[in-house]
Amino acid sequence: MKKGIIILLISLSLLIAPKMTLARKAPPPAKEFEVKYDKGPFEKVMAADRYRNELLKTGKEQKLFKDIYFDRARELYERALLEDEKFIYGNTSLGFLYLWASIDPYLSKRKGLLGRAKDRFIKAISLRKSLYEAYYYLAVADTLEKDWDSALNNLREYIRSERDDSYYHLLLGYIYASGKGEITKRAKVEFELAKERATDPISVQWAIRQLKRPQKPDGTPPIKPPIPPRKEYFPRSVSMSIYVSTFVDKTGHEEIRKIPQLLSSRISETIFRNNRFTLVERKTTEKESEYPLGVDSVLIGSIINVNLMGKALFCHLKLVYPEGGNILFSKDFEIPYTDKPMLAIGDRDINRIVGEIEKNFIKCEGNIIQVSKNYVTVNLGSENGIRPGFKGLVIGKTFQIVIPRTKEVITNEIYLGKIVFEQIEEGVSKARILNPGRVTIQVGDLVRTK
Repeated sequence: MKKGIIILLISLSLLIAPKMTLARKAPPPAKEFEVKYDKGPFEKVMAADRYRNELLKTGKEQKLFKDIYFDRARELYERALLEDEKFIYGNTSLGFLYLWASIDPYLSKRKGLLGRAKDRFIKAISLRKSLYEAYYYLAVADTLEKDWDSALNNLREYIRSERDDSYYHLLLGYIYASGKGEITKRAKVEFELAKERATDPISVQWAIRQLKRPQKPDGTPPIKPPIPPRKEYFPRSVSMSIYVSTFVDKTGHEEIRKIPQLLSSRISETIFRNNRFTLVERKTTEKESEYPLGVDSVLIGSIINVNLMGKALFCHLKLVYPEGGNILFSKDFEIPYTDKPMLAIGDRDINRIVGEIEKNFIKCEGNIIQVSKNYVTVNLGSENGIRPGFKGLVIGKTFQIVIPRTKEVITNEIYLGKIVFEQIEEGVSKARILNPGRVTIQVGDLVRTK
């Protein structure tokens, strides 16, 4: 009996063991990304980019996933272009997907993709003649078809943008190396320039490998993916927003009990009228002790003493950053008042107080000189009047907006994000990005204090 049980257990283990081994060796499932179908073509293209990037990272050992990622990305690009056929980045990205797929030996759907890629790049250029990126991809497609003259013409268009990068020199060297006679000698010069300008290890390795035998090109040069458009956001205000809280009377004198409300009201009116800051009011649903959400600063005032005989108030005003508690402005004021008619304060004194606040917030401009995760370094510091808690808008340049009738250029700026200054030195500051991940902030972008 025991012998029979043992034989049965051995038989079962022999049946189960191969399945367990296969389970351990099974590759992880293909990644799936959330797609916001109701958010318009931009969100669809961003999701398609994530599938495309997985396709670029997937090796031959998981080639089954390549077709999955290709199909997911293609479908999303096409859906986006059905909504907006003039979406330039969508056309360029779909063209790049076709171009990459046409040279990937492990993708099963390669037939005819190179021609479809060129069609997309030509479509993108028809929408914007200065789309130099598309000329580069056309040059790559021409190179794959060994149409050297067309490839060189498209590269000339690309270099008009002054993008003298490693990719340009790698492709130009590849074209020269594929020719005959004297032109092949120029390949080595281009590969040397590519090695100097390369910022990624793949380009460096490819350039070094070609320098060993520049007259025999090996494989296809590295191709960089299209750069996503920099999506702007719309700030609540482009100037500092201020909430003026009701002033507090710390003296307890009955004679001036109406002054705190009057003083805060008059200062609010003057701030609004001067139009330097954006005045924010507390909603009726919010408690007296609460500050409005998203406000940049809160003005807190208190009457700390009063000279009843001389009709003078001694007030302390401070402007604080509500999130971090940093004091942005702090000063004592002596304010004369009169009880004819009924506790009045002169316009000159109100304007003097508001003027003192405003002159501490001079608008200045600088540039981002370093980006590190959720922080940036800006070439503005204490010598420019920057203090911890100050906020700034990050502004990028885009294509000019022109009024068709008058041809007047109204702007070429887009708002990329908002920063708050935290660590201040004399000439530079470190600032935290307040909306990380939503936008692409780069070195050289403009910073304008609020």
